[in-house]
Amino acid sequence: MVALVETFEYAHAQIAVRSDADDETIAKASGSLLIPALYARAGFAAGRQSDRIPLLVSELGSLEAAVLNLESYGGHEAALCVGYGMLDSLGKREAGTGNLRSVHGILAFADEAADPAQDIVV
Repeated sequence: MVALVETFEYAHAQIAVRSDADDETIAKASGSLLIPALYARAGFAAGRQSDRIPLLVSELGSLEAAVLNLESYGGHEAALCVGYGMLDSLGKREAGTGNLRSVHGILAFADEAADPAQDIVV
């Protein structure tokens, strides 16, 4: 989660400096709109003593957009490596676990679905 939030924050900062787009557009392009939700989910997961933080299926595109926009807006090579590393990891994980599935709109990997109650997010 730390790498994800840092990638979104850095993408936001880079795009804001190099673009004349409005704040909402920059927040969408950088993925930074997701940060409050990610922190809320992390708190919820910690309260349930879980180390899993759900990521909505639609949010994977935000990570990809943030990384691609970082590349376009001159992001630092280290940040790009982290971003592409996360995308690569998700791609490998998908290939290694079989089909992904959506449980209540939340991306679930086959190897993480042992307890259906764990997949419920309120």
